[in-house]
Amino acid sequence: MKGYIKKVIACFVFCTLLLPSFNIKAEAAAVANPTWYVEEPVIFHGEAKPYDYYGAKDPTIVYYGGKYHVFYTGANQGGGWQMLYTSATTISGLKNAPRTYMSSIGESYFCAPQVFYYEPGGLWYLVYQDGTYGAAYATTTNIADPYSWSGPKSFGISGNMGWDYFIVCDNTYAYMYNTPSDGSGNLYVRRTTLSNFPRGWGATSVAIRDSFEGAHVYKSLADGQYYMVIEDMKDGRYYELWTSSSAGGPWSQVAEKWAYRGNLSYKGSKWTTNVSHGEIIRSGYNQKMEISDINRVDFLIQGTTNTSVTYQQINWDLGLIKNYSEGTQVECENMTLAGQYAGKISSPFPGVALYANDDLCKYTQYFANSNHSFSIRACSNNANTATVALKIGGVTVGTFYIAGSTPAIYTLNNITHGTGNQEIQLVVTGDTGQWDAYVDYLLIR
Repeated sequence: MKGYIKKVIACFVFCTLLLPSFNIKAEAAAVANPTWYVEEPVIFHGEAKPYDYYGAKDPTIVYYGGKYHVFYTGANQGGGWQMLYTSATTISGLKNAPRTYMSSIGESYFCAPQVFYYEPGGLWYLVYQDGTYGAAYATTTNIADPYSWSGPKSFGISGNMGWDYFIVCDNTYAYMYNTPSDGSGNLYVRRTTLSNFPRGWGATSVAIRDSFEGAHVYKSLADGQYYMVIEDMKDGRYYELWTSSSAGGPWSQVAEKWAYRGNLSYKGSKWTTNVSHGEIIRSGYNQKMEISDINRVDFLIQGTTNTSVTYQQINWDLGLIKNYSEGTQVECENMTLAGQYAGKISSPFPGVALYANDDLCKYTQYFANSNHSFSIRACSNNANTATVALKIGGVTVGTFYIAGSTPAIYTLNNITHGTGNQEIQLVVTGDTGQWDAYVDYLLIR
């Protein structure tokens, strides 16, 4: 008992000294030249003939209602482009999902979609380029019904028009980016207020110069910055990365070649040597275009190994690339701490000490899939067993039993959990003051 009281006093002093460092949000600058891990394609051309005879390209994707919803362009044999839809509960499930031609808004030319839910208006928007208005949109209340869309409708814009229209909103404005058809290499932006959306667009201004097409803008929740990805083709097809504190710019370049053939690592077949028109899977589905972390993205791209044929006849397919390895290690000292005695430690490793019931460390992780294995490197304060619960989204999904004072790896396999943004917690349980746990890192595979 005396030893326990002494330890509690020591812990109180230790944690008090560390108190200013609690709840610090770990922020990391965007990695300019990450390794991209290339997964197998999931949507192939020629699966919905005649609409995608040559290519499946220009995807837009959201996770909503337990499914991934994908809209994309098909390049047909007659020289035109039309849009198609598919959905599945998992990314791999898209391989066998049915493809649907978007007949309710069908035209001889309509392509390059972007989908989002516009919360102020309570409608799903599909933004695209077409032969009627140039910059068009359609709306629905049911994203899962490809026949429910109403359109085409006009944004009422003119001047510096072309292709690849993309909209991102903050709390005040909607910004529209597009590439003009004048060959200038400029990227243009215009804006309107949320109250006037989808009309009321102002004049264009140049957002960036000397690039190509397919610009998308996302807000990274990890650091609060906006990031623009835009395709260029000075060395095959590849993506540049730009950053700004505002959805409307001004923009500073992070990397000329953020995702390109030189930093691709293949998990299977070498199905693409180009990183072309794609979309990052968002943490949500609304008009704010939010992602969890620019250094941890699932990027659904169009890819091919041969662009030397006539443009219309390029055989594009769609698949994921990721700028993180499948085994993601998160250091516990970079997590947020909570609880009466939780604190950072330097021995037996740089990590976290969880002393009493309900002491915990936590952080938020984006999950594209719902099943993973979780490991921690940990030890207890003596030869006895400490217990650490793994909670995801507030639900206990497993318990680590930490046996003894020697640091070791403890694993929970095939854990089912929610997708999207989920809060992960490591929570000490058991007898307060006797089964203290020390945790180094969390590994997710």
